[in-house]
Amino acid sequence: MSILAKIYSKLSYIERTFFEFFHFLKYRPKAKVISIGNLSMGGTGKTPVLFEILNEFQDQYPDLKLMVLTRGYRCPWENSFYELYGSCEHPFELTDEALMLNKRFPKIPVMVGKNRHHAAIIGEMRYQPDIIFLDDGFQYRRLYKDFDFILWDAMSTPDEAKPIPDGRLREPIERLKQANVILLTRCESASDKQIEYWQKWLNEKVPNVPIVKTKTCCEGIFKYDGKPANLDKNTGLFAFSAIGRPESFYEQLKQLGYNIISKKEFRDHHRFSDNELEKLIKEAQSKNLTLVCTEKDAIKIRPEFAEKMDLNILRIKTIPEQNRFSNFLHLQTN
Repeated sequence: MSILAKIYSKLSYIERTFFEFFHFLKYRPKAKVISIGNLSMGGTGKTPVLFEILNEFQDQYPDLKLMVLTRGYRCPWENSFYELYGSCEHPFELTDEALMLNKRFPKIPVMVGKNRHHAAIIGEMRYQPDIIFLDDGFQYRRLYKDFDFILWDAMSTPDEAKPIPDGRLREPIERLKQANVILLTRCESASDKQIEYWQKWLNEKVPNVPIVKTKTCCEGIFKYDGKPANLDKNTGLFAFSAIGRPESFYEQLKQLGYNIISKKEFRDHHRFSDNELEKLIKEAQSKNLTLVCTEKDAIKIRPEFAEKMDLNILRIKTIPEQNRFSNFLHLQTN
């Protein structure tokens, strides 16, 4: 496995060097480009961080035009192009991130497609954005970036901090030197010992990159129609999810004081079939449990099914323990 990890790291290095040498293959948009990414496979909490940054920019700089580029991982438009803008219906086959972005921020154009070089050009022609946000963009080579937020999960283990297949890293740890800020995520769920370990470890690896602790706050449980669920704390929950680290989902429910009786986990980005949802309904009814999932999962469930399931949804947001994301970025870029 260690030999495979070395081969993988070498291939990653060759790819990076190729685009650094043939720099004319990279596109520099007129807009500033802010990337939110990570080194690891699986979830580190990028989506709520991106949402919070977009919220902050809309509050602080309402006159700025914003745009988001997202790959559309494993959706039918990943190798082509799809645009979301305005309050209208879009295919459920799109990624959960894209659908959530459009639902939360209908006035911000979202360009879906693996070729984000191409998407940036089209987006600038149509919308003339001032700032482009690149979702999961740290490994994307064909755009010049002005700022890199890199997320590191405080709940990860030391064994995961190795290149795949030995660990979960898509690139060698040295790549963190090119980050502007490292966001240590899920600090509310990690122990003090874990947080202290990763702060020390990251400071040793990349001493010149600021490390910002963040926490995930639960906004509460809501019904599928957006109204507060008002569930009794004694209600038995059946928690299901298709996210990178479901442990954080369970921990957030426990912090709210709810009792999880049953759990069901699917692969990250999994698209629920009607048959799978029917099975969830039957199992919940047989055990007299209430179904609850993440907002990321709920966006992939059609309204008629959500109503049939009497679905409950956990809403969260990620914020820095001090200051705001946009303020810190402003200080760094000036």
